[in-house]
Amino acid sequence: MNRGMRNATSLCIVALAVGCARAPGVPGPDGTPRGGLATQEAALDDAPDYDPWQPFNEKMFSFNHDVLDRWVVKPVATGWEKVVPLPARRAFARAIDNLDMPRRLVNNVFQLRPVGAGREVARFVVNTTAGVVGLFDVASLAHIDKSDADTGETLAMYGVGAGPYLVLPTMAPATLRDAVGRVADGFLDPIGYFVPFVANRVKSLVTAVNERSLQLQLFANVEDSVLDLYSAARNGYLQRRRATILRAEEDRDEQWRWAFTPAEPEKPVAVASTEPLAAEPGSYE
Repeated sequence: MNRGMRNATSLCIVALAVGCARAPGVPGPDGTPRGGLATQEAALDDAPDYDPWQPFNEKMFSFNHDVLDRWVVKPVATGWEKVVPLPARRAFARAIDNLDMPRRLVNNVFQLRPVGAGREVARFVVNTTAGVVGLFDVASLAHIDKSDADTGETLAMYGVGAGPYLVLPTMAPATLRDAVGRVADGFLDPIGYFVPFVANRVKSLVTAVNERSLQLQLFANVEDSVLDLYSAARNGYLQRRRATILRAEEDRDEQWRWAFTPAEPEKPVAVASTEPLAAEPGSYE
């Protein structure tokens, strides 16, 4: 299947998911959410750590961790750490993150978060110019914070359920909804449209190795302190994901609260009387 067919198929899947979902809601006059907002009650409808494909997922997790990471990614990341200074690795990570702006911008727009979308444009302009193509995060120094957003999060805010937990080879854990979202996010990667497929894959591998080199100690601490690494990774991902979606909803609601809060009636202004005061009894004019 050529790339055009793959793109069309993936976009049809995303369009079907969005078309069957409800539009995201905004607070009503009483301040409560309305419409298809994925509230905490809706999040509780999904069973915690819903993992019906656990036997398959555990095999894939074992391959990713015990084979791919242990024998390939970690050794390469360790060598990368020794060769490339920490400031350079962090600068490279910031530059790649700066190029990921279209994904955050588009999803902030679809999530009806205009303030977040504006911040993404401002951050990109500042970091691309003053930050030397994103090597330095000047925008954060100017208190222009990142408004992270992705398609999986957008689908959740339109009422699409998370679906089963899923682990695939060479990929980070996800839910079925987030896996579909990552496919859509791939179309928002500007580098993929300007460099050949092989070069783009090399960029992805270098990015993964660089990120791993920045977290070598963190990974080691987790591996040493957790007995069931699979369950811990699953639970941690699902909890963080729910919290991220709830924060995005709260941020969106806050940005639109002004439009649905009734204005307070103006108080009448007391006007000084122009009538002459009557003389009090017993007074002299």
